Amino acid sequence: MKRAIFPLPIFLLPGGYTRLRIFEPRYLSMVGEALKNTQGFVLCEYVEQAVLNVPNEGVLVDIIDFSQDQDGQLLIDVYAKHRVRLSAPFQDEQKLSHADVTVLDEYVWDRNEIKATHFISDMSEMLAELFTQHPHLDQLYREKHFHDPLWVASRWLELLPINIAEKHKLRANGNFEQVVDFLHTVLYQSE
Repeated sequence: MKRAIFPLPIFLLPGGYTRLRIFEPRYLSMVGEALKNTQGFVLCEYVEQAVLNVPNEGVLVDIIDFSQDQDGQLLIDVYAKHRVRLSAPFQDEQKLSHADVTVLDEYVWDRNEIKATHFISDMSEMLAELFTQHPHLDQLYREKHFHDPLWVASRWLELLPINIAEKHKLRANGNFEQVVDFLHTVLYQSE
């Protein structure tokens, strides 16, 4: 399947939500097409060295809500459904990038690696508290799975103000235990 590509400095994993401000004509067209055809589009990082700056991987997102900001610009809420492999990128007449998209069924980290620890439980409680303290997050995330360690770790990686390259490195590593160790260090340093 072919999908439009939206490169942004946003880190999003399956199960995640984010709000985007859309103002460029080519991306307004992309949103219109995605709504009309209910097919979504791909969010990914901008990669300087890649063909048309399109990386090998992104997330397929669905638009779940839209509104306008105070200046009349379009706001859309999107939900990341799947990790996807991107290939054969090309641009249309509006310079909007598209690519062939293949859904990756496997999750970022192996569920078999998960060991119940006190910290994973703490991490879940801390995330639930963060959502309580920030009603806009609580409202944005229609579905919450605080009992699922993979969902909780994914949300922490999305939300923490750490370098996006570090986040991609942790995702690409594929080792859930290293992700938990990293989150443990970051979350307990911030207390």
